[in-house]
Amino acid sequence: MTQKTNYFKLGLFVILAFALTAAMLIALGAGQFLKTETLAETYFNESVQGLDIGSEVKYKGVKIGAVKSITTPTKVYDIASNYVLVTFSLSEDCYVGQTGKNPEERMKKAVKDGLSVFLSFNGLTGSAYLETDYKKPGPDDLKITWTPENLYVPSQPSNIKQVSDALSQAMETLGSLDFKEMKEDLSALLKGLNITKVSAQAESLFKELRQTNKDLAKILTSGQVKQLLADAGASVADLKQIVQEAKVPIKQTLADINTASGSFKRMATGLEQGYEGKLTNMSEKMNTVLASLEKTSRLLENMIWTNADVIEKTIGNLEDTTENLNQFTRELREYPGRILMEAPPARKTSTSGKEK
Repeated sequence: MTQKTNYFKLGLFVILAFALTAAMLIALGAGQFLKTETLAETYFNESVQGLDIGSEVKYKGVKIGAVKSITTPTKVYDIASNYVLVTFSLSEDCYVGQTGKNPEERMKKAVKDGLSVFLSFNGLTGSAYLETDYKKPGPDDLKITWTPENLYVPSQPSNIKQVSDALSQAMETLGSLDFKEMKEDLSALLKGLNITKVSAQAESLFKELRQTNKDLAKILTSGQVKQLLADAGASVADLKQIVQEAKVPIKQTLADINTASGSFKRMATGLEQGYEGKLTNMSEKMNTVLASLEKTSRLLENMIWTNADVIEKTIGNLEDTTENLNQFTRELREYPGRILMEAPPARKTSTSGKEK
């Protein structure tokens, strides 16, 4: 009975342990199974040798996803194309310099701003991965005529592809050169040159150079040159003596200039101190006078504006009076006796019979 009981407990322990292990695996892996996968695809017009399923997808070296499949558009979309179709998944924490609620939204913004994908290689291992970065659109961008099933990310040629294209272009340029024609042209050029004549001219030039060197050596060793050098040395010695003798007067002159400068500075300081108060007082008085003049000007302006009508009427009366005086003066000049002898004018009678 005891032995049967031990088997029962052992079996129960194994079943419980298996159940707990399964529950832990489900709890830990449920997030991965229930997680929504965001897929994107791109196309390459070059070999993707070294790129495998599971290879990393990076943004400036930071992993943002992994390669899911490598195939061709012909197989998936049933179209004629020599491109390679690479599908990759994006992780939930895929941030490519953009903000958004989910990877798809962030990636769409990035593609709109110029994000593209290209092949890159891991050093000496030769394994490839996908690198993404922002680049300006170029003439090598692939053109697709079908609608991708997943989020489309444009591609750029890899550095190896660019180097290979440049080498191919260089080889094509070299292949287009006609070396045979160049050789014939060089042979014709050499034949056209008279080597014997060139050699004779070079020998003549060397002879002239030797003769010039001999003449120059003769001139330098002549007595005139030696005397000229001696005179130059003596002139330099005299100039040095003059400079030495002039040091003391120059120093004295500089000292006198410094003394005069100090005296002038002290005089200027004394003048400034002596007249500073007077100048300040004069400035204050001038300010007072200017203020009084400004006040008087304002009073006159107000008076003129206030009595403008009276002044205008007075000016009109003065003009009339002046006109009357002018008229009286003219009559006095023309008829002087009329003013003294003529009787006063008769009174006028109005229509009503009253005298005026």
